[in-house]
Order: sequence, then structure tokens, then C-alpha cells
Amino acid sequence: MMRALVCLAIALLSTTSTAAFAPDRDTGPALRAITSMPGARAAHSATRLGDGRVLVAGGCRSDGCEEGLSTDALLFDPATGTFTTTGAPKLPRAGHRAVPLKDGSVLLIGGWTQDGVTASIERYRPDRGVFEPFGSLRTARDGFSATVLADGTILIAGGYGEGMRRLASAERFDPRTKASRSVGAMATPRMSHTATRLADGRVLVAGGSDARGTVTASLELFDPAKGRFSPAGTLKKARHKHAAIRLGPDVLLLGGAAIPETDGHFSDSERWKASSGTVSPGPEMREGRYKFLDSVAPLADGRTLVAGSGARAEVLSADGSRFDPVNGRIGRKLAFATATALADGRVLVLGGYDPTIRIDRGAWVFE
Repeated sequence: MMRALVCLAIALLSTTSTAAFAPDRDTGPALRAITSMPGARAAHSATRLGDGRVLVAGGCRSDGCEEGLSTDALLFDPATGTFTTTGAPKLPRAGHRAVPLKDGSVLLIGGWTQDGVTASIERYRPDRGVFEPFGSLRTARDGFSATVLADGTILIAGGYGEGMRRLASAERFDPRTKASRSVGAMATPRMSHTATRLADGRVLVAGGSDARGTVTASLELFDPAKGRFSPAGTLKKARHKHAAIRLGPDVLLLGGAAIPETDGHFSDSERWKASSGTVSPGPEMREGRYKFLDSVAPLADGRTLVAGSGARAEVLSADGSRFDPVNGRIGRKLAFATATALADGRVLVLGGYDPTIRIDRGAWVFE
């Protein structure tokens, strides 16, 4: 029986189509289409390397995630706007977390494989263009969060294990030793949540779906010094598969959906205030979005590009008070796309799948 990746509730249909780019005018910030990826992919990762190139790894490509995991990896060169292949991952996976390290390498952590959820970690070496094994998590998981803490360790929280069992457990992976140790568990088992590192080093965990398969509004804070979670209030609206943007000491939680997800995707947002631990309404997006956690990218001027799960992108103002439209349309509402900030201030947007679960190979640049 098909066991779904968090991102995929049904078998994926094959496609190699490219989404249309239809600019509304010739001036101003805009998305423009560039040369497409060699193949379609969604639920992949796209990580900027130290030399400015972008590593694109993993994801689903076609024919359903069990048979259609991407087996290759790509490098995007912003100078030429082209993709080239690089060393293949040891373990094809989707829905994983990618974490860049200070030495310039990139970790691929956990996710979904043809054999189910995995605890495997591997590292990409840009100097050699290869992937190599790099330890493992204590618990195999997908749909989890991975947050780099101030000391360089990585907080791995929640997700789901075998049989889609939601996890409350958390662990702290140390890239220096390739070892992971358990930390205090969350009060609420959850997957498809967000985890945002705050200015003071703590991590705010928000929303997700819980052990009963219902969407939760609960918030928890992880304190690295104490190694445990504590309650942090409640969202005004329960949401999962949403996104989070840090605004100074605060966090804006935006979009997402309830269950069943066919009831509609949220366009609203709410702001968690660190000073009081309370939540207040935030600005409204131009359209509802979900499954867009990895297609939100910071801009050099303090604003944030929100590109995924919408026919067009929009930009959140630096103070978090409003969303402004972006010139140029992606055309399809692509879920599980990625948006990666480039060194020159542009943003690379890649792939995803549309509401009919057709996987896209399109590529766009915001500038």
C-alpha cells in the first residue's frame, strides 16, 4: 500500500511542463522565467553554497514518490543561469531538511525514501562534488523541523515515523561529532509545523497536525540552555503546512490549512510577540497558500519574498505590516517549491507541483 510522504497524499502524476511567465509590465521588481531544470521535482531542497551556486537535491520527480524519487543532484550557477549535474545522493529522498554548515558543506537529513521514513544523514562536499554518509538521527522521521542553534548544533523536532505516527520526540544533532542526543520531548506530537529560532536563541514551534490527525494551534518554546520545551501560548487559528517569518524578536505565522485541506487554504497571518507571548492578527496575503514552507526567502532590504503555492508571488514589508504584489506570474499554484536567496540579492524559485499533483520543472528568478 502506498505510504504517503507528508507532502503527498496521493500518487504523483508525471510531467515535465514549465509554468508560464506573463509579466504585467516592464519595470519594477518581478519574477522572470529562466532555463528550466533538466527534470521535474517537488519536495526537494535548494541550498546556496559558499561560492554562490545553489545545490538542488532530492525530491519527487514523477510516477509517485515510491517509484519516482529524484536520484540526481543539480548545481545552479547564477552567473550563467544554467543547471549542471553533480554527484548523486547516496540515498534518494524527499521531504528532507537541508542544512548548510560553516565549512561550506550541506547536510541532507531524514525524509522519505522508497523504504519509508529514514534516519540517515549525508553530507554534500562542494570541493569534491560528492555526497558521503554523515551519521544518523536517533529516530527515523519525515515532516519534522531542523533548526540550527547558536552553538552550531541542529534541533530536530517532531515529524512522523512509521505508519504516519506523529512524534513528540526531539533530538540535537552535532555536526562536529556526527552524533545526535535526545532532548526533552514536546508536549504535543506534531508534524508539518514550523520551528523558528528567535533573537535570544530559543526556538518557537508552532502548529502542525497532532497524534489524532487534527490540526493544532498550540505553541511551544525550546530553550537550548535547559534542553526542554515549555508552553508558549496558542494561535488564534489552528494551522499546519504553513510558513513562518521572523520579524525582529517576533514571529509571523502565515497561511496553511485545516483538515480536510480541500476546505481551503489560509491567506491570513498572525504575529506572535516575544515580549508578551501573545498573538495578534497580521496582514492578509493576496491569496491562500499552504505547503510553502521552503518557498519563503529573505531579501537584502529586510523584506521577505513569498513565492510558493500561489499563481503569483508577493513581498512582505520589512516591518511585517503588509503584503505587496510582485510583477509577473508563475501561472500555477506550485506547492512544495523552493525559494533560495542568491548572493547578489535575487531569489531563485524552483519546481513544485500544481493542484492536480503534476510536478513542474520550471525555474524563475525574482529581481
